[in-house]
Amino acid sequence: MNTFASPLVQAARPTSRAMPWRPLAAAAVLLVLVLALLRASGQPVDTFLTVAAAALAGLVVGALHDPAATLLATVPVPIAHRRALRLTLVCVPVLTLWWMLTLVAGPSSASHGPGPLMALAASGVAVAVWMPSQRGVLVGVSVPLAWYALDQLVPWTGVAADVSGWWRTDPWSVTACAVLLLVAGRRR
Repeated sequence: MNTFASPLVQAARPTSRAMPWRPLAAAAVLLVLVLALLRASGQPVDTFLTVAAAALAGLVVGALHDPAATLLATVPVPIAHRRALRLTLVCVPVLTLWWMLTLVAGPSSASHGPGPLMALAASGVAVAVWMPSQRGVLVGVSVPLAWYALDQLVPWTGVAADVSGWWRTDPWSVTACAVLLLVAGRRR
């Protein structure tokens, strides 16, 4: 095994045990329940899927919260690698849940791929990495929710309307920009 992956593989189990999984489990139950109610009543699920994307993106960013970050600052594994491990551990169940939600939502959800979820999550992670460590995760978690709210609630017109909807209309470009910012701030 190469020297990069070995410490991360060894850290995967203790990291997964230290991560708070209850918020994700509660959100999963709530999202599945609401989707089942919407499907049973024959209501459209498109708006629900955009809300679910913002909520799940916030949960992905929240996984960056590491109560032991100060203690782990002295270990030889860089913080960027520890963050990548935490994100990998949480993205697997989040993407599985997203896949299940779109599967249950039916054929109308075919246009709701993981792009918007990835765009919101990557934007939040980029903000969390660039902010000071005490507030970074909290501000990062609020980014997907705030961007969704701006897109849905504020009556924009023109360029402002286009920008507020980029996470939906052009999610892979937003994701790419956020990843570039994330890579630029990986040592922060």
